[in-house]
Amino acid sequence: MSSSDTHRDHPVPRDALLFGYGSMIPFLAAATAAWTLPAPWPAYFVVMSIIWGALLLSFVAGVRRGYGFGNPGAWAKTEIVSVVAYVLPALTALTLVSLGSIASALFTLIIGFALVIACDRRAARCGNAPAYFLRLRGPQMSLAIVSLIALVVRVLEVAR
Repeated sequence: MSSSDTHRDHPVPRDALLFGYGSMIPFLAAATAAWTLPAPWPAYFVVMSIIWGALLLSFVAGVRRGYGFGNPGAWAKTEIVSVVAYVLPALTALTLVSLGSIASALFTLIIGFALVIACDRRAARCGNAPAYFLRLRGPQMSLAIVSLIALVVRVLEVAR
C-alpha cells in the first residue's frame, strides 16, 4: 500500500482542521503585522507570537500525552520524550524573550515546531499518535515555521 493510500484511509477530522489551522492564524497575523505596521506595533506582535508559540507547543505536548493516556498501545517512554521535546523549546523561548533575546527565542520555536512535524509524523506511523497526524502536522506546523522565519528576518532587519 502506498503512503497516499494510507493518507486517504485516515482523513483529518473537521475539528482537527479547524483548530489545527485556526491556531496558525495568530502566527500569520503577527508576521503580516510585523512587516506592515509602523513601530512600535511590530515589536508587540513579535513578542505575542513567541508567547503564542510557547503556549501552542505546550498544548501540542499535552495532546500527545493525552493520546498516550487514552491509548494503551502507545509507548509511554516515547510519549514522555515527545512531551519534553515540545515543552523544552517552549520554556526556552519564554526564558529567552524575558532576557530580551528575541531572535533566539524565535529560532528556538522554529526548532520546536520542526520537532512536532518529525515526531508526530513518526508517532502516527507507529500508532503513538492519531493516524491523521501524517496529513495534518506537516502543512500545519509549516505555517508556524514560515511565519516565525518571517519574524526572525524582520527582527534581524530592524536590529541592523
